Amino acid sequence: AVLETIACDAVAMSGGWSPVVHLWSHCGGKLVWDEQQAFFRPDLGKAPTGHDGTPFVIPAGAANGYIHLRDTLTDATTAGVSAATAAGFKPKSTAVPQAPEQPEAPMMAVWLMPQGANVALRAKAWLDFQNDVKVSDIQLAAQEGYESVEHAKRYTTLGMATDQGKLSNINGLATLSRALGADIPSVGTTTFRPPYTPISMGAIAGQARGEIFQPVRETPLHQWHQSHAAHWEPVGQWRRPYCFPQGGETVEQAVQREVIATRASLGLLDASTLGKIVVKGPDAGRFLDMLYTNMMSTLPVGKCRYGLMCSENGFLMDDGVVARISDDTWLCHTTTGGAERIHGHMEEWLQTEWWDWKVYTANVTEQYAQIAVVGPNARKLLEKLGGMDVSKDALPFMQWSDGTLAGIPARIFRISFSGELSYEVAVPASQGLALWEMLHAAGAEWNATAYGTEALHILRAEKGFIMIGDETDGTVIPQDLGLGWAISKKKADYIGKRAQARSHMTDPTRWQLVGLETADGSVLPDGALAAAPGKNANGQRNTQGRVTSTYHSPTLGRGIAMGLVLNGPERMGETLEFSKLDGTTVPTKIVNAVFFDPEGEKQNV
Repeated sequence: AVLETIACDAVAMSGGWSPVVHLWSHCGGKLVWDEQQAFFRPDLGKAPTGHDGTPFVIPAGAANGYIHLRDTLTDATTAGVSAATAAGFKPKSTAVPQAPEQPEAPMMAVWLMPQGANVALRAKAWLDFQNDVKVSDIQLAAQEGYESVEHAKRYTTLGMATDQGKLSNINGLATLSRALGADIPSVGTTTFRPPYTPISMGAIAGQARGEIFQPVRETPLHQWHQSHAAHWEPVGQWRRPYCFPQGGETVEQAVQREVIATRASLGLLDASTLGKIVVKGPDAGRFLDMLYTNMMSTLPVGKCRYGLMCSENGFLMDDGVVARISDDTWLCHTTTGGAERIHGHMEEWLQTEWWDWKVYTANVTEQYAQIAVVGPNARKLLEKLGGMDVSKDALPFMQWSDGTLAGIPARIFRISFSGELSYEVAVPASQGLALWEMLHAAGAEWNATAYGTEALHILRAEKGFIMIGDETDGTVIPQDLGLGWAISKKKADYIGKRAQARSHMTDPTRWQLVGLETADGSVLPDGALAAAPGKNANGQRNTQGRVTSTYHSPTLGRGIAMGLVLNGPERMGETLEFSKLDGTTVPTKIVNAVFFDPEGEKQNV
């Protein structure tokens, strides 16, 4: 035999004609091998059936194994009459469309090309062009005892590419059956899976690109932020203003201005993205006691309590303020990025473990716009709008009140993530922009300043408040962060309690949260490590701490940081060497994590 090399741009594979039986098979229908036409066709005696055992799929024409036009039209007419009858209609008698007969010789099934190829040629006879499976691979599978096509498929990867066997499976079945000396039906068929026609990778992944890489969620105030030159930051699927540069300011200058304005007078923050989950029912208090490390069932109606949530492994996973709305209703605030995840966490426990508890949860995050009114003049601004008593006596710290503010139904929470006199005002989402604009107009006399997420971070860091995702990384427990006070000593159990009793969790050498101040006032890099004497088994220097949050504080005029340090709270005043990006180190003193107003006088006015 003479071998010839042919240059080509594409290689075609023939497996004969095959009906598109995929949808029939997806529904549970069985197939029968048509020896004469060398393909699988629907087995009409084993049609897909519904819950009542009645067949509900009718194949027609080519899908039913009729390849020639005249036969296809005849079968399609019969199928149409059957479908109309099954749907309760009385079909009209219809003449079958006529088509000329197209005589052709019976197909000769040739499963190996060239037919009768010798052993050397068979070794390079390709079956599956996508996964590079050869005839010899299938023959070896048979020799190794893989007698079922499903087993041979996994042994060789035949038909496991993106075409899902459209090119190669019939040829592969024939090759396997010949290697086993059996007929084709006896080795079985592979499972047909969607899609039943080829689709491009772009159709699958094309939407996840450019501006639509992922859904973008917008708060009710988004357009205002957009029109006021917001510098955006992605937080979860939300876009939140990082800051609002004005008049040629740099981002850093804008952040500094926003912090100073809020501390000195009045700041406004769009806090609408914070998760808001209603938990309601006779067992809601019992449920929340298991979910949070501290007691929520004892929280009086009208009051708020800061709470921590841990995973089953004891690690801190979310925090937020919980408000008791009524005897059987609580409102749980979560982090922005945690709202969907925490709601799913709640539902997982309710549906899989405590399915008989009478508890209902609803994620109402997008139902409300929530605006933080922050700073020494926050109360004056709300009193100017009128409608609700927000005095210290009427609305003390960590309480909430319902009412009407400037004609808008509102719920005001007296809570603070800045250490300033602060209120968070929740109104229906449709009223959020109107309230925001009224707050700016009425607050102009106090230099009402919109601030973004970076100013929010600096304000909270100056007060030593933790941030989930900064002070936590999936390995941190509340006790590491000095939050033992938020863990109930009365409760018999909560999610994570037993995990926190493990030796690793109670190890006295776990790093703990402290404040950090560089000797020169500079800003430490995020994640900077503190060196310790000696090296580990890999020749790397030992460490004894790391930075979790670091900022320039405009309030204090210097760099501040929070970090986890070995025996940190016991080493106040000690100086450590923290690494910088250029490879040098900077002397850094361990201090209290509350850098500003440690007595809380500004918050409690």
